[in-house]
Amino acid sequence: MATPDGLKTTTDRTRSQIIGIAMYLLAAFLFAFNGVLAKTAIEAGLSPINLTQLRNGGAMVVLVAAVLLTNPRAFRVTRKELPFLIVYGVLAFTVVQFLYFFTISRLPVGIGTLLIFLAPVLVAVWIRFGRKSEVSNRIWIGVALALLGLGLVSQAWQGIAFDTIGVLAGLVTAVALALYWILGESGQQKRDALSLTMWGFIFATITWSVISPWWNYPWDVLGRTAAPMLNGWPGLPVWLIMVWGVVAGTVIPFLLVLGSLRRIGAQRAGLVGTTEPLWAAIIALLLLGEVLTPIQAIGGLVVLGGILIAETSRKNAHVTPGEFPQIDE
Repeated sequence: MATPDGLKTTTDRTRSQIIGIAMYLLAAFLFAFNGVLAKTAIEAGLSPINLTQLRNGGAMVVLVAAVLLTNPRAFRVTRKELPFLIVYGVLAFTVVQFLYFFTISRLPVGIGTLLIFLAPVLVAVWIRFGRKSEVSNRIWIGVALALLGLGLVSQAWQGIAFDTIGVLAGLVTAVALALYWILGESGQQKRDALSLTMWGFIFATITWSVISPWWNYPWDVLGRTAAPMLNGWPGLPVWLIMVWGVVAGTVIPFLLVLGSLRRIGAQRAGLVGTTEPLWAAIIALLLLGEVLTPIQAIGGLVVLGGILIAETSRKNAHVTPGEFPQIDE
């Protein structure tokens, strides 16, 4: 018996959304794992700016080579498209990263992360009032639970020292991250994920090169060996950590994020992205011996529950070929 077209289409939509969620979960894991490795590189002598600059520059080289081999026409940029690509690259790969490091330099990491992950709320607000689309009440419940869970994981009530500049930086970072998700979703209406990411890193690398000229880069640090993450393990060379950071910590996860945005939209992707602190906690437990408290474990379950509620509230959401996920019910 032939499968009805409607059922087949529904199955395809469901499969596409499951793939989109899985892509972002993997990206969040890679970002979190790279954060643990990056910490060892920073302790070996690379500043956060130096680390981000080299990671962006290396990612640009990899992506330029990939686009040259697969789609050389993607190097064509119209005058109308150029401003968007510049804003996207500078915002996504320069502003967000710099403000993140600045925020956690002024505030405890847990509190800074909690402020930054207000971004899903901002996306939902934009969907409701910017696009004037209906947002299910279950979406708001999911967002609230995700943020509550993040608060429990970070134990934000411990050691709070109010720093106006740090708090403002965290809030601005949340705005920038939300804009990155929204721009990444809309940017794929005209470009494939690979070339969009390439141009983003091109303009980010140009920006970092102006901020921190390459002739001042501490290349000698790359020859050092980072401290081992576990007793009995060998320390990794800093250059190897950076190679991993470029390929598996930058290029692959950013492409996964864009692929996820195409399938599930900015609102849902932002919610799934809140799993990154959970991945970080699990990796820290396994590699750094950092044990979760019972409250943090409960917080992790609350985050997952919030994401599940938000996802199941959109059973009728779908993507058809050539279109992006709609955020309304």
